[in-house]
Amino acid sequence: MTHSERPIVVRNFNVKYSPNLGDGLLAECLEYGIVSLGASAHSSSIDLAARNKYGDAMAGRGTIMAVLDALPKRLRNLVVRLPLTIQSARKWGPAYREGLKGADAVAIGGGNLITDIDLNFSTKLSLAMAETARADLPAAIYACGMGGDWTATGLRQCRKAFSSPNLRAVFLRDVESIALWDELMAPHTGKKAQLARDPGLIASDLYPAKPRIEGGRPIAGLGIMSPIAIRYHSDQAMQDDALAQWYIELARALISDGFQVHVFTNGSPEDVIYCAKLHDALRSIGAEEDIRFLTQTSPEGLCANIAAFDVVIAYRMHAIIAAYSYGIPAIALAWDRKLLSFMTSVERQEWMVDPDVTDPQTCAQHVREAVREGLPRDTHARVLSEARADIGKLWSVLSGAASEVSS
Repeated sequence: MTHSERPIVVRNFNVKYSPNLGDGLLAECLEYGIVSLGASAHSSSIDLAARNKYGDAMAGRGTIMAVLDALPKRLRNLVVRLPLTIQSARKWGPAYREGLKGADAVAIGGGNLITDIDLNFSTKLSLAMAETARADLPAAIYACGMGGDWTATGLRQCRKAFSSPNLRAVFLRDVESIALWDELMAPHTGKKAQLARDPGLIASDLYPAKPRIEGGRPIAGLGIMSPIAIRYHSDQAMQDDALAQWYIELARALISDGFQVHVFTNGSPEDVIYCAKLHDALRSIGAEEDIRFLTQTSPEGLCANIAAFDVVIAYRMHAIIAAYSYGIPAIALAWDRKLLSFMTSVERQEWMVDPDVTDPQTCAQHVREAVREGLPRDTHARVLSEARADIGKLWSVLSGAASEVSS
């Protein structure tokens, strides 16, 4: 049976089962979008860390991040090389090969994958492209972010991997990533990047919000992120105690303003541990009707929590993206270029706050203003429509290429 006689099976390389459920959310949205356009219902994701379910986190992840955080960058790169080589041969390569069985096409994305943090993704993406070439499958990079801080080794790995003739198109999620790709990768790969919106923006299509109960106190979703996680990916991070106090005083100010505060994380272990350290101090601010602590075990659960908020205050980008999908205003806490890029792309950059320079009381004032103003409906509808259409562009590339291969 040829591709023209049956739906095309697409495999998506990503970090679907990362403990950060935002990664799972964008993976599930991309799967949903591709299948909605005609891909086989058997299309699925291949987790780049070879995880198979939510909650399948690496043991000691927080400790490892803390140790690497304390090392100079040059030493970090030396320390990680042997474990990456061993895992590539023992775990990742076999998992990728098995996952590609029965596939007709491959997507790589989304997420901040084209980066060189401790050679992690450069190693995995090189291996993924090698297995894709081995299976002779057409591939496209979709809605990824690209970092600008590369080692010679990481850059060499990705340039070689993305020079494969199997790579048919490159779609990146922001203009800064496109500029980096066109400077660092395009001259070596022959592929220029195109712009595509993050698939997490169709979260409200995949998981429609439940009807809201009107008339109650407004709910502010306060997303907690660990300073260790911020430092691991960015140079912008407050000290642990200072950020803890900022969170606590913000919650206090919001409750004083009449909000009910719902404290949550995206699920990363380091965030959960840090949130647990803040629990007693936050709990002491008010009663159960003033402050609550939420958990979830899946992207659907994360979306259900976020969809019930009236406003979100968070560092994690996919908490902000999910909120936008549901038409909920957000205060994005500044820490990384990718978050600024997203907020700019939806014309919300003025709703970013840097906790290092903005006191909690001023942030609470911005929260009140955001709830009062809401999101511009026309812009919101346009952005979500563009996100759906962009997945259509990916589908056009993959379905067309797969049909060529079979003919």
